[in-house]
Formats: sequence, structure tokens, C-alpha cells
Amino acid sequence: MKILIYCLPAFTFAIPTFPVMILLPALYAEKYSLSIVSIGIAIFFGKILDIMSDPLMGWITDKGFLKRKIWIVVGGILSGLSLYSLFLPLINPNFFYLLICISCLYIGWTMFQVPYLSFGYDLVTEYEERTKLSAVREFFVLLALTTSVSLPFILDFDYTLEEMITYLAIVSGFISLTLYCLFLKEPNRILINKEKINFRSIVKNFVFLKFILVWFINSLANVFPMILFVFYLTYVIGGNEEIREIVLLYYFVSAILGIPIWVYLGRYIDKKIIWMLSLSLSAFFFIFIFLLNEGDITYFILIASLTGLCLGADLALPPSMLSDLNDHHKKHFNQDISGLLFSLLTLISKLAFAISSIISFTILDKLGLQEPSGPSQNSKQAITILYAGFPIFLKFLACYFLNSYSVTKDNVKKIQKTFMTKI
Repeated sequence: MKILIYCLPAFTFAIPTFPVMILLPALYAEKYSLSIVSIGIAIFFGKILDIMSDPLMGWITDKGFLKRKIWIVVGGILSGLSLYSLFLPLINPNFFYLLICISCLYIGWTMFQVPYLSFGYDLVTEYEERTKLSAVREFFVLLALTTSVSLPFILDFDYTLEEMITYLAIVSGFISLTLYCLFLKEPNRILINKEKINFRSIVKNFVFLKFILVWFINSLANVFPMILFVFYLTYVIGGNEEIREIVLLYYFVSAILGIPIWVYLGRYIDKKIIWMLSLSLSAFFFIFIFLLNEGDITYFILIASLTGLCLGADLALPPSMLSDLNDHHKKHFNQDISGLLFSLLTLISKLAFAISSIISFTILDKLGLQEPSGPSQNSKQAITILYAGFPIFLKFLACYFLNSYSVTKDNVKKIQKTFMTKI
């Protein structure tokens, strides 16, 4: 039951993820008449602030300034207010309004996410149970993403999509955070960082650096298809908005169905091997993208469903492995820095998103994606290469580095025995 209550807030905070990325720019350009340039600048500076706040929040969490529950609730309140202000503004918004609100939303998400992930590390300590907790948490994330995509199909209200998403996020957030505060105790945590956190210990932890490298490479592999999905579907195989929503629905539902499979395998196989298997399968399925032609929507949905199954492992395994890595770090460096480690994980994800966006849109602009006569043939070929070719290479590259990852189930259990002996 404690795992379920812990994971419920993940549903709330994942609901607006896609709408903020996809709906928000169009909403402020079309409804509130802000220029694309000003919207892009506001989001860019908001993201810079977001990236800078990750390690700061990790440091605050590890130093024990206030209980993690407090930061989680404050982050939830700030996120809810910011989301409402963004999607349902009470005044006619301008550039500065958007900049302030999007920055507050990103900061609220960070204030919630970093202590929330650190809380989960201390809530469950067993090797297999960490994968279970991570899987249940990501199940609710995927359920939220599926819900946000399918709302137009399942509800026939007079509310706009942004109104439905905002109200659903606020109501579910109030319920889930109330249950969280009432029924979950702050896990006992021996703070061995009261005086000083040695940041150089992270640089000396080569196992962690290798893990972060794999995470960064795989994040790039996941972000390229995400930001180019609409372009590929529209310009290469000829899908419309309705087809986009159907493909995303199949993708997220497949990811939800895949999570129990990866958790079951985790009982018998090391997490490293399972993650390598999912990376390899995802890269293999993406090869078939190069065989698709205009109109091959059904085959594209099939490929999306198969890669969606692999997404479950991408979401569930790395946070669980990072929890094991924090045990490894505590043993070798006498530092409990779960907050900082998880903050670096989220920072790397955001950095990968920024790098992929710059590379993709720069290349497509140079190749004539927005020519008056329509996208050039070269730009269409570039979309396919960026959408599938880069991820295939990056997934296999991540497998190569992951193969030498050394923290196994036996290692973790031995480390945890030494902790018990010291206690």
C-alpha cells in the first residue's frame, strides 16, 4: 500500500507534460497573439532556470533543509498555481507573464521531483523492490500521459482540452498529496552530509559517471523521435492530427503493458541485462521505419506499439539502478547524496532535450523544411534519419557502454549487509 500511495502523485505531475510541450506554444501564439520568437525566448530562459535549479534542489535535499515532504507539497502548490495561470490566465498574457509563469512551473516541478525521487530511495531498500517501486511510479506517469492524449476521445464536455487537463491535474494533485502526507511517514535517514558534501566524490565515482553517460546517450535517443514525431508523421507518411493522437495512445498503452514484463524479468535477471535487452529491441524495431512509405499508417502504429513496450524498461529501470548506485556511493565515499544524484538524472534529461532540439531544427531549417512550396525532399530524408537513424545508433552505443556496468544484484546485497552491520 505504501508503494501505491507514494506513486499516486506521479500521475498528477505527468498529466501536463505533453500539453505544456505541445499545446502551450500554439495556445499563446494563436489565442493570445504572442510571436513565435517571444514564446521561444520565454521557454528557453525558463528551461535554463529549470536546469540550474536541479542540482541546487538536490543539494538542499541532501543537506536536510526541511523535510522532503514539505518541499514536495510546496512544489505541488507552486506547480498547480503556475499551471492554472498558464492555461487559464485571468489577464491578457504578454511575454513577461509567460516567462514568469513557465519559470515558476518548471521550478515547482523541480521542487517536487528531486525530493520525491530521493524519498523513494529511502522508502524501499531491497534490490527487487526498488524496481517494483520504480515500475509502479512510471506506470502512473504513463497512465497520465495516456489520459492527457485520450481526453478528447473519452470526454464530450464543453471544456477546452487545456481546461480539462488543468482541472484534472489540480484535483488529482490535491487528493494524491493529501493521501501522501497523511499515510506516508518520512523515511528514517541518517544524514552523513551535515557538514559538507564533497562534490568531487561524484567525479571520482567512475561507475556513476558511466551510468550517467549511458543515461545521456539514451536520453538523446529518446528525445529525437519525441520532438520529430509530428514532423515525421505529417510530412513523411502523411498522417493528420487524429492519427497522431491514435499513434500516441497505442504507444503509451503498450508502454503500460510492457512494465509488468520488465518487472517480472527483474526477479531473475540483473537490471543491466534487462535494460540492454530493451535498448537492443527498441533499436531493432526502429530499423523498420526506413521501410515505410507515405500512407503506411498501420505499420507505423505497429512499430510505435513495439517500441512502446521497450519504453517501460527505459522508464522503470534507470531510477531503480540509480538507487543501487547511491548505496555503492555511500559505501565507497561515505556520502548519502541521493537527492543530488537524482537531480543530475533530471538535469541530463533536460540537457539532452535542448541538444536534440538545436541539432534537429538547425538541420531541418538548412534543408528547407519551411519552404513556401512545402518541405523539400532532402528535409524529408533528414527527418527520417534524425527520427530513426540517430536513435538506432545511440541505442546500440548505450548498450556498448552499459555492458561494462558493474553494480549487480549480488554487489548491492553485500553493500546493504555492511550497512546493517554498522547499524
